Amino acid sequence: MKRLLVWLAAIFGLLIVLAVIAAFFIDEPLRRRTEAKINASLKGYTVRIEKLDFHPIGFSLDLEDSVITQDANPEPAVAEIPILSASVNWRALLSGHVVADFEINNPKLFLNLKQSQNEIKDETPIEERGWQDAVQAIYPLKINEFVITGGELTYVDQGQYRPLELSNVNFRAYNIRNVRSQEGEYPSEVYIDATVFKNGKIVIEGNADFLAEPHIAIKAAIQAEQIELDYFRPITERYNFSVRRGVLSTRGSIEYAKNKKILSVPTLNVQNLVADYVHTKP
Repeated sequence: MKRLLVWLAAIFGLLIVLAVIAAFFIDEPLRRRTEAKINASLKGYTVRIEKLDFHPIGFSLDLEDSVITQDANPEPAVAEIPILSASVNWRALLSGHVVADFEINNPKLFLNLKQSQNEIKDETPIEERGWQDAVQAIYPLKINEFVITGGELTYVDQGQYRPLELSNVNFRAYNIRNVRSQEGEYPSEVYIDATVFKNGKIVIEGNADFLAEPHIAIKAAIQAEQIELDYFRPITERYNFSVRRGVLSTRGSIEYAKNKKILSVPTLNVQNLVADYVHTKP
């Protein structure tokens, strides 16, 4: 019996070594295949994956140092993703569901005026750009949980204005399965929080339907605190309205679906507002 156990341990160890070696040789072909599938799904954007690590023990993979660029304006990149991990949700597997977990750490999203104008002018609706198919191309299993931690989002306008920045962005979505819901139902839990312009805070909490067509549907409560309004000055000045000072706090809700676009704001508080409206001839 002891000799049998030794042989079984040796065989098991050898299988692990062979799996690790095989994964080493499969990483680059799998990286190229995954990158090609993602870009075949996208319209107007291109993804470059620097490195892919496949882990046969646990059947997970990591995409490292991925970059997303807008085809019309490739510089600068619109997104940098240091690490994206996809793995089997073993907890769901125990209940008979073969689904995946996605986790993205410290992503950085960037958008300037030229890139945003190109996005607005593009005749292809955003829901037809292929983002859902691109994410699904990363891993063969349907996504059940999606987590983003420590994200950053920056928008830069023209001129010497301060950029609009969201930092410490955290996103959690649960119960994202290949289940078709009836219209008006939101089966997935969603939570988002972020720091806005260094001193402000925003929290979005509710439910979503990530499989809704033609785009994701969401119904959630929104809470924003201490949002400094002068950051929006480069945008408001295009409409002859210049906000030079003020702090906004609000509570409300949003429902955005195929046949519903509802924004409810029962509480809106603006303090220390200093603004100018200039009326000019056309």
